[in-house]
Amino acid sequence: MKSDIGRWLRQTIASHSQAGSEIFPGQIEGSTTPGTGDDAKPSAIITVEQFQGVRLVLEEMEDFTILADVLKIVSVSTDDHILTAITDTTNHHFDTMAAIGAAEDLYRILLQQYTKVQGRKRAEKSFVESLIDLGDRLPKAVQELRSLRQDLSLYEQTISAAACSPISDHMAEALQSAESTFADEIDQLLTSGTSMDKQVLSQVFQTIIKRLELSWHVTQPSINFAELLMRLRSFGSKTFDLLIADWLQDMLCSTSRPSLSNILPPLLCNNSITLDLVLARSAALLEGTQPPGKFVQVALDVLDLLTVDGLKYPPPMVYGRYRFQIQQQRAMRNSASSVIPLLRAAINACVGEEVSCTNARNLITSPRVRTLIQTILTQHKETFSQISSAFSLGLSVEQVQMAIDGMVYPSDPQPSSLLGFGYQISKILRTVSDFNLPLCQLRLRTAFGTSARSSNNPAATLMATLLKASESSDDACMLCWPMLVSGLAADQALRVREEAENELVLDVHRETHLDLAQRKRVTEVVASIVEATAFSITDGGSSLVLAQIADRLTGLLSSPQLSTDQPSTGGFPLNETGQILEHSYISLEILLRLLVIHQSTMHHPKISQNTLARLLITLSILLVNPILSSHPTLPSYIFDTLAYLTDLQTEETRSHCIRILRDQQRTKDPRLLFLFGYSESIENEWLQFVANPVSIALDPRATAAALTAAVATPTMQPFPLRRWEMMQDATPLVTENDTSLSLTLFGARKAVL
Repeated sequence: MKSDIGRWLRQTIASHSQAGSEIFPGQIEGSTTPGTGDDAKPSAIITVEQFQGVRLVLEEMEDFTILADVLKIVSVSTDDHILTAITDTTNHHFDTMAAIGAAEDLYRILLQQYTKVQGRKRAEKSFVESLIDLGDRLPKAVQELRSLRQDLSLYEQTISAAACSPISDHMAEALQSAESTFADEIDQLLTSGTSMDKQVLSQVFQTIIKRLELSWHVTQPSINFAELLMRLRSFGSKTFDLLIADWLQDMLCSTSRPSLSNILPPLLCNNSITLDLVLARSAALLEGTQPPGKFVQVALDVLDLLTVDGLKYPPPMVYGRYRFQIQQQRAMRNSASSVIPLLRAAINACVGEEVSCTNARNLITSPRVRTLIQTILTQHKETFSQISSAFSLGLSVEQVQMAIDGMVYPSDPQPSSLLGFGYQISKILRTVSDFNLPLCQLRLRTAFGTSARSSNNPAATLMATLLKASESSDDACMLCWPMLVSGLAADQALRVREEAENELVLDVHRETHLDLAQRKRVTEVVASIVEATAFSITDGGSSLVLAQIADRLTGLLSSPQLSTDQPSTGGFPLNETGQILEHSYISLEILLRLLVIHQSTMHHPKISQNTLARLLITLSILLVNPILSSHPTLPSYIFDTLAYLTDLQTEETRSHCIRILRDQQRTKDPRLLFLFGYSESIENEWLQFVANPVSIALDPRATAAALTAAVATPTMQPFPLRRWEMMQDATPLVTENDTSLSLTLFGARKAVL
């Protein structure tokens, strides 16, 4: 149905455009309707009101492909108002238009139409400003932007070469004029000169601001103060920006001002002030030295300003509503971090009983604020931790829980906070996907925090629910579970990780009755949970899990299925013995994954060196185990783990491992020779080197067979290491080259006696 409506709208507008060009052939080519002189009017195949209606329908249906076609069809118009609306529409949906390849094409067409309008008359200032805003987002529009900015500067210049200076006695009279003549006097003042010093600019600014503040109590002010301020800015942008920022600061702190949604939108629409500045100043107030509760109303007003829709503007601001939405969109893109203090203050205010607290509860549960939070979480993932901390302040308030549920379950009116923690987890697991992952992470984190206050062990409930759900869920859903758990706070993740590690270690120890496929599925889920929560492991922190891993590896090595007295299985047989061996393979993979995750704890001084030595020795014996050699990946996995662990150990631990392996006659494997850096050819030597029999090769009486044997059989010979001596130099002066060198710089290692 939606596609049919979209195609019908596009066809209707296209036929209307074609019919208009047939009646008035010059409507598109000549840029004007029939007429001469002052009777010539710009061509318009559609009115502004009609265009806004069509745009609203297509936006509600989210049919942006049809909307792009409509924009291109209507862009043949030379009406400034229509072209401005097309430009603002393209800018508002820039990401979507760029994705379908329409943004740059529309910008080029609009530039061509701008040239046609300029050839007939000076284009509207709003059209130039919209083109500049759109061109700022296109990397290839640098040259066009330079020309557009030059044209924009012409609007603020004087129209008379013989204009008088604005610094005159007449200026003081203009500033004191009555309301009826104030606008005319200020307009004449701003157009009567080419320069204005800081003192005069400040005086004019303060006068306009005072009249603006008086107009707040008038239903429909007759003066466009936003336009006057924008024209004043052209006389000195730096001075004006400082003045407007100071006024904004004072205005935010005022208790007698109206709502920001009533006074700031006109200033925001013509760029007299930016929403980024409003967010920055508001966040600074909330994070300052003053009590946060003092500026709760500021936070509520700014959140309302950031999300409000359906504003009413005076007639001169025909593009106001849509251009204000562009400002909101830009602020969300550039200043999302400044919204966090506002949300924190609003959520914290929900706990009280004052009038502002009631307003905060109503605002935090409104659909537009929920949409705001959804946008921040999905587009700015770096703010997740801050937003989660903000929501943790109001978990005891029903409205805060409802706000979270409204984001995660928009079509489910039942509040999930009334359910048990296990049911909440099951509901989250059924809902989570790649599109709503940050929202589900927030729901899980807040539910975990609420349950931790009343439940003894929410981590155990979480793991039990995950294991139960893994039996019936498909693999696509399970892929999101580790990322879901990674959104927990550090203390929550620590408890979940310890619970998952216990589950894995017990799974290795106990005899399982699950089939191989089911066990692989379950252990993969639990192991991925451990990896996702590994950020809770502090660098260098001690952990008892290393000792448990060492015990389980020792028990696995002594198990009958890996005993070297048994014949090799020769692959993966389907009989019972083969299945038991497969279970051993899974157990070994689990322990290796846990060992790699906890590698940072091996640097801690509290870690027993005996435990580390046991790990290295057990893994070395498993590496040379003939039964494991038939596995396609385990030997490489064990070797890589050993290679990493041996680089972390002290020299004493390495020497101890070499002695034990040598006593067990397991040191002749070349992989162990490489890992531990020892030699079996000559014993009891502290240092050796490889020597070729050069003496035989240089003997002219040596036979060819002797030469061949000498070259083919290099020998290991002892290297006599003498005390280092400082050789006497030819001069008594000592230079930078007169020093001794350590053999460790060349990778030499101390042999084990």
